Amino acid sequence: MWWMSSIAGLLLTVGVIGLSSTGAAELTFTVQRPEQVQTFASSGEAQLALLAQTPEMNIRVNKLTGRIKRHAHPQSHHFLYLIQGQIELTVGEETRHIQAGDFVTIPQGSVHAMQRVGTAEALFLDIASPPDVGDVIWHE
Repeated sequence: MWWMSSIAGLLLTVGVIGLSSTGAAELTFTVQRPEQVQTFASSGEAQLALLAQTPEMNIRVNKLTGRIKRHAHPQSHHFLYLIQGQIELTVGEETRHIQAGDFVTIPQGSVHAMQRVGTAEALFLDIASPPDVGDVIWHE
């Protein structure tokens, strides 16, 4: 599964050499540390910050402060890389405990939910391909 190590490498690279979007598909070279992002948009019990977006994907850093309810993305695959903290992630009927350093694949259309575990901040990269803007169906 060479592609998983390639995606994991991409996630780690984004943490060190981040990309920034200045337009729909125009990228500029920048360096960012996801754990030091200061500007977040609140979305329920999560805070999101866009790191990069192209027509093929978007990359956000997500600061989970509580719980994200059951939902699905009919058109987008999601790839998560947990930077710090712990979350309980349910995909379909399967629940797993995810911790810093874990890489997760959520296929398009899969119903999923997550909740922070413990008091430590849960911070993760969320890559959606294609971009998931407007691509969400809430199940609760």
